[in-house]
Amino acid sequence: MSIVKRILLVLAVGLLMRAVDTIDVSTPGARAGALVLGVGFVLVCAWFVGRLAASIGLPKLTGYLATGIVAGPAVLAFLDAETVRDMGVVNGMAISLIALTAGSEMDFRSMRPLLKSIAWISLFGVAGTALVLAAVVYLLRSQITFLAEMPLTAGLIVSLVLGVVVVAQSPAVVVAIRAETGADGPVSRTALGVVVLADLLVIVLFAITSSAATSVLAGSFDIGQATRQLAWELFGSLGIGMVVGGIIAAWQRFVGTRGLDLFVLAACFVSAEVGRRLHLDPLLLMLAAGLVVENVARRGEELRHAFADASLPVYILFFTVAGASIHLDALPTVAVPACALVLTRAAGLLGGSYLGARVAKAPESVQRLAGFGLLPQAGLAIALSLLFTRTFPQFGE
Repeated sequence: MSIVKRILLVLAVGLLMRAVDTIDVSTPGARAGALVLGVGFVLVCAWFVGRLAASIGLPKLTGYLATGIVAGPAVLAFLDAETVRDMGVVNGMAISLIALTAGSEMDFRSMRPLLKSIAWISLFGVAGTALVLAAVVYLLRSQITFLAEMPLTAGLIVSLVLGVVVVAQSPAVVVAIRAETGADGPVSRTALGVVVLADLLVIVLFAITSSAATSVLAGSFDIGQATRQLAWELFGSLGIGMVVGGIIAAWQRFVGTRGLDLFVLAACFVSAEVGRRLHLDPLLLMLAAGLVVENVARRGEELRHAFADASLPVYILFFTVAGASIHLDALPTVAVPACALVLTRAAGLLGGSYLGARVAKAPESVQRLAGFGLLPQAGLAIALSLLFTRTFPQFGE
């Protein structure tokens, strides 16, 4: 299909949405109808815009986000704020799917020869950059309203949480670029190993820092209670996630791929909703499940292939709702700290990966180029941002 035809189809769907935008949604039945209509519009329009973005060399994800921004309350308001909030029920499932996918890509056997380089780059490039980002956030707190109003200790710990959120990478982008270019060698393997391991590192760091921040903000920081809560959140999530991974692997072995996609989606939804009520981390839980499927059952590729089609509507809704949730009116307010964080993150990841690769005595090409694989951001960063909103409802938005 030509680009012109795709543009015309997007415009046609937009006009249809505008035509029904005058429906009175004051009654409960009409409210439900508006939600169904909003979901249908998002799935159709975002899918076309994603294909349009891909045809001009951009990621489909960019198209989904752009659809949400334009159709959301900030621009055309095809989707009002209440509809966007109601559609957010898909967020938990999508976050779990992202973590499950990341875990199923972590093949520790293939990573073993490069483990030294991966470990040092992760330490200097990822953990080090997270600390630097946290420092920059705190230094710029006067320009970030909710931080400026916090006491010293609370401001420091929340800055650390934000540093962890901002440093997140994207294994999906690295995998896609490798597949698209056919790249294979020490640079691409090291970059993939680092971003996959960094996912695990970032998720664990987020669980630790957000748990500590919650206790500090509650004004009742008890180190014993905080330790127990953190231990449950970390080890409870990992343990239950391993059980979930074992169940998924058993389904693959004894049932096969028949119905596996729906089973995985159901498992992700239950893990996200029930796990949240049990104070478990959905990212850690499903990451552990993916690790078991890939490294114990050796069925990670089969799993990803099985739910690829079924997960597409979930991802479209997730990223489009994320775009519709962006407060464009806040961008001028946070422009300075946002630009500072973007530049600091890039410098930290490139410089830290170079230093880590030198310490590990990696090949010269890895020292120069591996850091570029750490720059892209996609699913995990958005998932952590939405999880931040849920964890800190008083200022998360």
